[in-house]
This record gives sequence, C-alpha cells and structure tokens, in this order.
Amino acid sequence: MSEELREEEDDFSSSAEGLFLVGFRRSMRLCRRRSHSTASSSCHPRCPNSCCSALSSPYEEVVRYQRHPQDAHRLIALLGPSGVGVNELRRRLIEINPNIFQGAVPHTTRAPRGYEESGREYHFISRAVFDNMIQNNRFLEYGEYKGSLYGTSVDSVREVLNSGRICVMDIEPNAIPAVRTHELKAYVIYVKPPKDERLKETRRGAHITTNYYVNRPFKDEDFQEIEESARKIESQFCQFFDHVIVNDELQDSCVQMLTAVRKAQDEPQWVPANWIRATST
Repeated sequence: MSEELREEEDDFSSSAEGLFLVGFRRSMRLCRRRSHSTASSSCHPRCPNSCCSALSSPYEEVVRYQRHPQDAHRLIALLGPSGVGVNELRRRLIEINPNIFQGAVPHTTRAPRGYEESGREYHFISRAVFDNMIQNNRFLEYGEYKGSLYGTSVDSVREVLNSGRICVMDIEPNAIPAVRTHELKAYVIYVKPPKDERLKETRRGAHITTNYYVNRPFKDEDFQEIEESARKIESQFCQFFDHVIVNDELQDSCVQMLTAVRKAQDEPQWVPANWIRATST
C-alpha cells in the first residue's frame, strides 16, 4: 500500500493541473453551513462520553502507534472552514485512485432522483428508520437541509475500511470526538485558508454554494466568514490536528495530503493511549 501511495504522489505532482476549484458541496455540508446561522436547523455529532471528555481536558495521554499491515486503515478526516476547499481536496484524493480511497456513502430521507441508486450516491431510507438510527447512536454526524435529513453512519465508514480501502470524509469540528476512537483511529487533517490577499486571489473566478444560491461567485463577506471560522476552529480544536495543510495551491495541497495520508497509514504516530488500551483489552 505504501508503494502505491508513493507512486500516486509522484504521478500527481507531475501531472495535476495547478488550478483552484471550489467543488459543489454535497447536501451534508450545506446542512452544516446552515446550522451555524439558523437556530431551527442543527447538525449533530455522535459523541460517546469517553471521547467527549477529551474536549474539556487540556491534556491527553498519548503513545506511539504504528498500524500493522493487516489492520484496517486509519480513517482520514478532513476539516476546515466552509469555502476553503475541503470537499474539493477530498474529491480529488478519491479521483486519484478510487481503488485505494473511497468516501462513506451518506444516508438521507429525501427521495432519490432519477439517476441515483440507493447505496451509490446515498442510502435512501425513511424518516422513521433515520430517527431509529439516531436513537441508537449510529451516526457520526447528521443534520437537516430543506426538510430532509442527511447523515454519515459508523457502518458506512466501517464498510469502506473493511473493504481494505482508505476511507476519506470531511467533518465538522464538533464531530472530531466521534471519529477519534480506538476503532476508527481517525487521522485529522485541518485545511487552513491562506493569507487574506492570497485567499482572494486563488478564489477569483471560483464559485461557492450557499443555502440560497448555487455556484455564485465569492463575495467579500464569504472571505471574512472563512477567516473568522478558521480562527474559531483553530482556537478550539487545534490540539486534535494531526496535520495542517494551507490550501494555497490545489496541486501542492493534494501532494501534501497524499504524503500525510501515507505517513498516517505506514509510519509511527502519536495517538491517545486509550485507543491502544481499548484494543488490547
């Protein structure tokens, strides 16, 4: 696996286009964005008591851990302020080699469109089933958008990991404790915006999706929101970042991410001590 990842790094660094694109966010990211500004809408992380305690404690006991080749891969969890390009990086990583990288298929209560198949774009389920999954703590995070529920389940992530692939997902910061568990062993990559002028320069001509507009050009308030959101995320969650990528040039960011993913799977890393204790008991 490490040799395949190294080959992907070399191939991508020599052939990728140096263009910055802002990918169309899936509905899950839209419901998250809405949850920040609308009191009646919410996005909920799955947070067992054992992992939530890490958020309130300034210290965490850690040990060195190296994944055994026969073990499941570590989950790759990407996060960053909306508009910084997290979803585009995730999409590019999966496109590089879908035999290695795969996203978890989300669940939704909305009706499928003509071209969609259950289990491919989404798992289409009833609201009653969705509510039952919530009650049984089966979602890593979930939320509502335009009257429909969307969520990423633990089972969907397990399915990817059990297939031998590396699961890549983008999460909201509040979902960090839900993925930092002894089972998933998430490697958290924070995607940071570049400096103000560079942020505007690289997004010139790009488009963003919001609650009210699809693919409209970036505005000054979007840049302000990105910077403010980045400051909040970094101040509250930086202790959980395993790697930080400044998304200045998309090509460089993809190469950096490939390198980080390879190291996460094949080289020793510091992880919470309770991950190892839970595995060995």
